[in-house]
Amino acid sequence: MKSEEIYDTWKERKSQIDLRENFADEVMNQIYQYERDKGRPLFDVQRLIELISAHRFVKAGVVTAGVVAGLARIMFVVYNFLAC
Repeated sequence: MKSEEIYDTWKERKSQIDLRENFADEVMNQIYQYERDKGRPLFDVQRLIELISAHRFVKAGVVTAGVVAGLARIMFVVYNFLAC
């Protein structure tokens, strides 16, 4: 029983935390300040996707580049296979 009383006393003492009156406001202001200071990333993938999807010729260019890259890979594999 004595150990339970000691534990309850300890628990009660630990639960009494003194916080400043504006603690939550200060923390939220620091979070907002961090978000503002973070700024835009150097390479914004979302903006690139929006740019590609907004223009028909850019979409065609991306598809063409993919086809050319695929054909180049196929030619490379065939060349290496026949060279062995």
